Amino acid sequence: MTRRLFFSKTLIRAYLTFFVCIVVLYTLLRTSVMRELIGQPLAMAFTVVSGLVLNLLSLKATASGTLLQVEGFAARIDDVCTGIFVVAIFVSAVMAYPSRMKEKLKGFLLGASVIFSLNLIRVVSLMYIGRYFPTFFETAHLLIWQSLVIFAALLAWLYWTERFVGAPQH
Repeated sequence: MTRRLFFSKTLIRAYLTFFVCIVVLYTLLRTSVMRELIGQPLAMAFTVVSGLVLNLLSLKATASGTLLQVEGFAARIDDVCTGIFVVAIFVSAVMAYPSRMKEKLKGFLLGASVIFSLNLIRVVSLMYIGRYFPTFFETAHLLIWQSLVIFAALLAWLYWTERFVGAPQH
C-alpha cells in the first residue's frame, strides 16, 4: 500500500511539474521581450541557414530577415515555425521526469538538437513543396510536418529516459 501511495505522489508531482513548466514556458515565449530576444533571432537564423541549405541543394534561395524566397515561392519564418514551442514541451517533459540535473541537461541538449535539426529539414522541404507542389504546401506545413516534429520529440524523450536516465522500476 505504501509503495502505491509513493508512486501516486511521484506521478502527481510529475504531472504538476509538466503542467507548470508548459504554462510558464509558453507564457514567457509569447511575451514581446522573449519574442524579441529569442523568437525573432531564432526565426532569422532559421531563415538564413535554410537559405544556405537550399542553395547547396541547387534551389536558388534568398533570405532577408525572416523572408525566405525561392523561384516562384516565398515564406515568412515566424518564431512559431522554429520548433521553439516543441522544445518547450520537450523541456517540460524532461523537467517533470524524476532524474538528476546532469541527466536533465543531457535531455535538454538531445531534445533541442533533434527538434531544431528536424525543423531545419522541415523548412527546407516545405520550400521545395511550395515551389513544386504549392497545393500540397498547407497540408504538409500544418498537418504532416507538425505531427512529425512532435512525434520526433516524443521519441527523443523516450530515448533519453531509457538511455540516459533508465526507466524507473515499479
